Formats: sequence, C-alpha cells, structure tokens
Amino acid sequence: MGLDVLKSKQVRPARLIVAGSLIAALGAAGARAQEAQSDSPLRSVMKIVGFATDVKPPPDFVQQSRPAEAPPSIPAFNKAPEPPGKVKSAKEIGDIDSELEAIGKRHDALRAAFPPSAKAVAEVEAAKAAKAKSKSKSAQKSPIPSF
Repeated sequence: MGLDVLKSKQVRPARLIVAGSLIAALGAAGARAQEAQSDSPLRSVMKIVGFATDVKPPPDFVQQSRPAEAPPSIPAFNKAPEPPGKVKSAKEIGDIDSELEAIGKRHDALRAAFPPSAKAVAEVEAAKAAKAKSKSKSAQKSPIPSF
C-alpha cells in the first residue's frame, strides 16, 4: 500500500506539468490566432467556453485622433547629443569658482546675521564641545581602551 501512495504522488506532479504546458500551448495558439484575425477551431472553442472574445474596432473619435501613418521608431540606445557651447578656459573656470565662493561668503554673512540661525550654530558647537569633553573624561576614567 505504501508503494502505491508513493507512485501516485510522483504521477501527480507529472500530470500537473503536462496539463500546465498544454494550457500554455493553447494560450499561445490562441494569441497567434488572434493576431492573424482568423477563427481557428481552438479559438471558436475558447469563444464558446468564454475564454476568448472578438475585439471590436475602436470608436470613430479614436480613429480620427490617430495619425495617418505610424510614427517613426525611436532607437533605444542613442548617444546623447553634445551640449551647445564652447569649452571653458582655465581662466573662465577660475572666474566662475571665485564668483561662487563670493556668493557663499555673502550667504554665510546673511545666515550669521539671522538670530535663529546663529543660535542653532552656537547650540551645535556647544553640543560638539560637550561630546568631546565627555569622551575625554570617559577615556581617562576607563582602564579598558575603547576602539
């Protein structure tokens, strides 16, 4: 009796695999038949069962909104076009860099003059100092080195 149960368990997966591949083949055949717009015997059976339908033509406003001819295809891997303009010289790059530094200094001055910002900077610096102080005290008290 144990051998019969073992054999039936081995047969079930095989039957499932065969049934699954048969369903997949039928689905692929149905898809090909739909592309060809012809009713094959399989498609007619699928229609009767309710697994297939006929595709209706789109409404007039959809057909009118579509272009007369298909648009050209867009290649998937195009090289990006070069940006317009010329290559900057070392002097021009230095000028841009100094201009950005000047803007940064101006913004720092504005930020320092703004009271909430100055308070926040002072709090951060105080917290850093307190943390460094507590680390140095704990390193002096602890006989075990910390890594």
